[in-house]
Amino acid sequence: MIHLLRTRSFAAVTLALVGAGLIAAACGSDKSTSTENPSLTPGGGRDTTTVNPPADNGTPGTPEAPTTPPGTGQMNGGPGNEGPMGTIPIGQTPPETPPGETGTPPSMPVPGAAVSANCEPPQGAAPTLALQSVGNFNQPLYVTGVPGDDSRLFVMEKAGTVRVLVNGQLQAAPFIDVTSMVTNNGEMGLLGLAFHPDYANNGLFYLHFSSNASQGLPASGDTVVAEFKANADRSAADPASRRIVLTTAGLEPNHNGGQLAFGPDNFLYFGLGDGGGGDDQHGTPGNGQSLNTLNAKILRLDPLGRDVNNAYSIPAGNLVAPAGQQARPEIWAYGLRNPWRFSFDPCNGDLYIGDVGQNTLEEIDYLPAAADRTIASGTNFGWRLMEGPNCRPGDTVCNQQTQAQMNLKLPVDSYGRGVGQSVTGGYVYRGSALPGLRGTYIYADYMSARFFSFRMQDGAIADRTEITNQMRPATGAIDNIASFGTDNAGELYVAAFTPGAVYRVVAAP
Repeated sequence: MIHLLRTRSFAAVTLALVGAGLIAAACGSDKSTSTENPSLTPGGGRDTTTVNPPADNGTPGTPEAPTTPPGTGQMNGGPGNEGPMGTIPIGQTPPETPPGETGTPPSMPVPGAAVSANCEPPQGAAPTLALQSVGNFNQPLYVTGVPGDDSRLFVMEKAGTVRVLVNGQLQAAPFIDVTSMVTNNGEMGLLGLAFHPDYANNGLFYLHFSSNASQGLPASGDTVVAEFKANADRSAADPASRRIVLTTAGLEPNHNGGQLAFGPDNFLYFGLGDGGGGDDQHGTPGNGQSLNTLNAKILRLDPLGRDVNNAYSIPAGNLVAPAGQQARPEIWAYGLRNPWRFSFDPCNGDLYIGDVGQNTLEEIDYLPAAADRTIASGTNFGWRLMEGPNCRPGDTVCNQQTQAQMNLKLPVDSYGRGVGQSVTGGYVYRGSALPGLRGTYIYADYMSARFFSFRMQDGAIADRTEITNQMRPATGAIDNIASFGTDNAGELYVAAFTPGAVYRVVAAP
């Protein structure tokens, strides 16, 4: 395949990011000058040239080795590699149903049904897959079920609203609307949502968004993680219930990270990018290798505690600073460029991270959990010393010896510019509707809209397969894959900026 260079001008990339709305933030070196366009690309800094998916031949994919030396392409901002995240302008109402779709909602669990992830081994062969429309949304960024209520599915929209489907029917009023608090521009916006494991009792949930400096919030563009509380019947939440948990200063408009998720230990994990720009030019070691900053990290907090700034507590087991060094106590893992989306396997606690690359490689990182479903802290994923499994050109510190000494963790999967430019981390399927798919991890690339799957077997990936041609609506186009999500039953969903829709992964008819 032809290696894609980042040759587009910054202005062109900025325009592309505006249309996308999310992914551009992850990649690159650009400093966005736009203040109006609500686009986003998780990759940030990669060329926004799209790649046409090849015909899916059903054979395992092979990570593509770059054919051009890393660093020779011009970088532009985005979550990891650039890729605009959506084409529906903010304020425009999406069509009621996607082109060519019937609008019939997928079957949902009945209220109160005792559904949960299915942890049985796979049964039979993996089926040929298809996408079933759930509905249209305005730049959908995330999909999730909610603890204690199997009838509801939540969809987060980048501008600042969280929509809810009840038994498959989209409700007219949003669950919560925080658009008045959010800067929605480029890679900034409402980026993360997580419900507390005891939500059924306490009604608490958490949002990650880019501040607009209003209503007592920090400077525009700063990162905010805030707690909100739903009303008594859990039908809606009042924005006035907001309690700020954590804020960090915005360094650049890209590489903001995104994901919030409660782990198997019931603590809140938060993926935060390296601060933006290109090449992590933030001090001598860069933010990726600095333990004195929250950027380029996965953080782990107890949001119900009040030990730090009367806002949260530090759980036991976070990273311990090496002898003679200091480290922020919130840090759980580091060396990440822009961990746009990560997920825990609900059955064994294993962690999968999609980390957006710079000039050459996208990567999927993997950390296995112990028998008690806990994962050791302190992992160094290598950025900015490494991109994917390779030392970055010109880095005089990174070599095999220092990798061993620093205990750098290499990705289990990576691919080059000819395949895609901004990885969107996915989920392990643990549903019951597709028994042959159980235990399979599915992910995509935002820019090229290509989908892949693999299984972890004895610490290594197995059966890596491109499934792009399966992951298409019956009619119409799908592009700019912003996120995945699951419901309480472990069924898998896909959120796409184009055509601004959410789909459920089902077996092909």
